[in-house]
Amino acid sequence: MSNFLCRTLLQVRHLTTISPYPKLRCVQSLHFNYSTVASDSHSFTVSYLINSCSLSPESASSASKLVSFTSPEKPDLVISFFKNHGFSIANISFIIWKYPRILLSNPNGTLLPKLEFLYTRGASSSEVTKIISKAPKILMRSVDEHLVPAFDFLKGYLGSNERTIASIKRFPSIIADVHQKHLNGSVRMLLDAGVPEARVMFFLFYQPRMFTMTLDRFREILEDVKKMGFDPSKSSFVQAVFAIRAMSKSTWVRKLGIYKRWGLSEEQILAAFRSHPWCMTLSEEKIMLAMDFFVNKLGWETAAIVRSPLLLSFSLKKRTIPRASVLLFLFQKGLTKKKTMLVKPYMYTETQFLQKFVHPHLKEAPQLSKLYRENVDGGIINYEI
Repeated sequence: MSNFLCRTLLQVRHLTTISPYPKLRCVQSLHFNYSTVASDSHSFTVSYLINSCSLSPESASSASKLVSFTSPEKPDLVISFFKNHGFSIANISFIIWKYPRILLSNPNGTLLPKLEFLYTRGASSSEVTKIISKAPKILMRSVDEHLVPAFDFLKGYLGSNERTIASIKRFPSIIADVHQKHLNGSVRMLLDAGVPEARVMFFLFYQPRMFTMTLDRFREILEDVKKMGFDPSKSSFVQAVFAIRAMSKSTWVRKLGIYKRWGLSEEQILAAFRSHPWCMTLSEEKIMLAMDFFVNKLGWETAAIVRSPLLLSFSLKKRTIPRASVLLFLFQKGLTKKKTMLVKPYMYTETQFLQKFVHPHLKEAPQLSKLYRENVDGGIINYEI
């Protein structure tokens, strides 16, 4: 009897050691299996995003928090869909990086209608590819509930499918993000400020991004532009609105500081801005390089530059440096006068410049044509003027 009791106690002790709570053991087992599956799914998703979508490991890891799958069937269909419609690997990678869940979409049921909508409005296959690649959010929008009303709303201002598609090509996000309240309000504020309707429509066509900001911000910018002395009847007024809208207040302050480094007063800078508002939309590097070239390489006074701020917008490599090289060569050879070294030659069209400063001197200096055509390095220009 004692032996039986001992054996029974040992069996009971063994059972309780294995699982004192059998149901809890099942839960623990299920939890373990779920964790393993989740881990495998995460690993597979990350691997797929890297190898099939060309995402970086960091981007893939981040995207995997928004989408997860354990087999390639669905995402392969989506990738094939994009490739078959002319999207490059770079296009696809950007789209998936922005909206990873698109990989689980139904290509024909969800994605194709968005492309077909743009086709039916007159966009070519290549144009649709570019529009979607720049603004993949379009793929997340309902055709009937958003894209059709948004397109028709823009068309109401622009007048035709062709002009509306052209505007969307310039800023594809407008079709995904346009708010009727913002657009109507912005147009009304410009008209009330005295901007001619034709000019408002011109900017909606060429700079649709400007009309996507909040009404409070738009109103604030309009007030700033008025205080700066812009005439609403001139195109520079709306250009100034766009220029200020394109940067944060801190960026505006930094760019003012860059111009001030060259000895310019804020009054001179604002005068240049009124003359050519795009001078404040240039990158900080571009401003520095252009000012350095005109001041340190050509020896110009800074005041002369800001009186013609359009000079700063020209390409140094393709326009300014080659023309300066020709002018300096002609001056050194006594073939032109010092006054021709100033602003006007840089404002000419290419044909005008060639006719005035290259073709007439090819007999005496046949190397001029080559000098002009080559993209001359700024370091070559070391002459004193």
